[in-house]
Amino acid sequence: MGEESIAFVETPKPIAELMVELASAPRDGLVLDTGCGRGVFLKALIEKGYKKCIGIELDRKLSEEARKVCPSCEVITADYLDYSPPFKFDLIIGNPPYAHFNQLPREIAEKVSALTKTKKGDIYYAFIIKSIDLLKPGGELIYIVPYHFFYNTYARVVREKILKSGKLEIVIDLDEVRLFRGESPETIIFKFRKGKYDISSEKIRLVVIKRNATAKEVREGVLKALREEASTELFDYSVIEHYRDAGEAWSTLPLQGDMEFPSVPLSRLAKVGVGIVSGFDRAFIVREDELSGFTEEERRLIKKFIKSKNCRRFIVEGFEYYILIPDEIRDERMLAEVYPNIYRKISEFKEPMEKRYLPRNKKWFNWQALRNYGFLMENLEKRRIYVPTLDRKPYNRFSLAEGGYLPSGDVLFIQPYDENDLYFLLGYLNSSFFRRYYLSHGGRRGGRVSFTQRLLEKAEIPLFDEDVKRRISVKAEEIVRRLRQKKDASELEDELERIILDALMMRRFLKERRKRKEHTLDEYLKRFSGKK
Repeated sequence: MGEESIAFVETPKPIAELMVELASAPRDGLVLDTGCGRGVFLKALIEKGYKKCIGIELDRKLSEEARKVCPSCEVITADYLDYSPPFKFDLIIGNPPYAHFNQLPREIAEKVSALTKTKKGDIYYAFIIKSIDLLKPGGELIYIVPYHFFYNTYARVVREKILKSGKLEIVIDLDEVRLFRGESPETIIFKFRKGKYDISSEKIRLVVIKRNATAKEVREGVLKALREEASTELFDYSVIEHYRDAGEAWSTLPLQGDMEFPSVPLSRLAKVGVGIVSGFDRAFIVREDELSGFTEEERRLIKKFIKSKNCRRFIVEGFEYYILIPDEIRDERMLAEVYPNIYRKISEFKEPMEKRYLPRNKKWFNWQALRNYGFLMENLEKRRIYVPTLDRKPYNRFSLAEGGYLPSGDVLFIQPYDENDLYFLLGYLNSSFFRRYYLSHGGRRGGRVSFTQRLLEKAEIPLFDEDVKRRISVKAEEIVRRLRQKKDASELEDELERIILDALMMRRFLKERRKRKEHTLDEYLKRFSGKK
């Protein structure tokens, strides 16, 4: 195994200094940097007064540089995942490597799998788990890592380890700020303390960046927000309840949308499903002018697909023609004889299509995953709502399409069990209220929103009374009609927002009125908004 199998990306000096500033371990305590590189953390630790510092680094050249930078530190050239010292640490700090299991050398991958109990995770998951084990009771772990262990299904083992072994004290969400040369992961810094705690009564100090910034600005801004316990121009500061459920996605957005309103999960109202994946779009997409060259039999395999790019807010615009070869067709000779024009077209891509991942029972010309195919074909002529699976737009793009379309792999579909709910769901899901709710319940992925089947199925939909529900439906239908006429619908969207917000506020007001005895809704809204 080569020592340089995993790429090294150095942590900026101001970020290393910031992380050392977060530590409260005793200066004579034992400290470990788990991937010390050239010694940026070790130097910051020594400058802060820490006397017993150990660095461990797999790359021999980097470890030699670290020894020169910090001659008073012990620097070990080894794989951290093999490191088994006979003592525990007061502080473990650093920037562990980031690499998915599939990108790791076999020997390292086996160690990661043994620690994380999965072959779907990232090497830094293993670093977190091992580091927690190497801490003394009361010891601190301060890491800068990608954000996705907060929500990734396969990182559940990491979240469980955190909840069972101690608590998070500080979380700093740096979003996609470009701190690392050539890299821009969705990054967080967290401070963990090992021990036995009642998580239900613990709080986390949360600092969330508002815009791009330099490493120096990040250092100064975070320390100011923590010191003053207040938001600044660069950072939002808050204190949130500690995360309690390892099975749920964790969010760095304060919970919003919980208005104590009766609700049901979206899965009770609609089928939520993922789109169909070709695995090689170029081979299957057909231009409209090519259709005339196909036989009638071949045209039966041509389907209209909605892609992310076709999802405009409230309505779908455009579609793509795809050749959809059902899994039942597995005989290449039969495909060539019955569908000769299709066969000639896709044969141009045979070599790369054979290299893509396919289940064992599929041929090179089959689609990678005909997910929800039976349901979708059975309900082909029904109207559905589509939404991009990953979106950078500052608003939701739940989009209505008439019947006859199928979802591609980059969208989800929502098909109400009762078509009378179609416009109601379209209106509510596009509201800013639902967007805040969804983001705060785990839908945020850095500067993007990730709409997943699991999160949407679990999303709570308020049980509005029939009048409110009807008004939402009517307004959403008006918006769709206006947009399809290529007219501006912003005024109607504002009216829709008002209907939803008024209903939610009224419900909360009535509950609060019984407790606090506000006399009017206006009084309540003033207090709720902070106005005097």
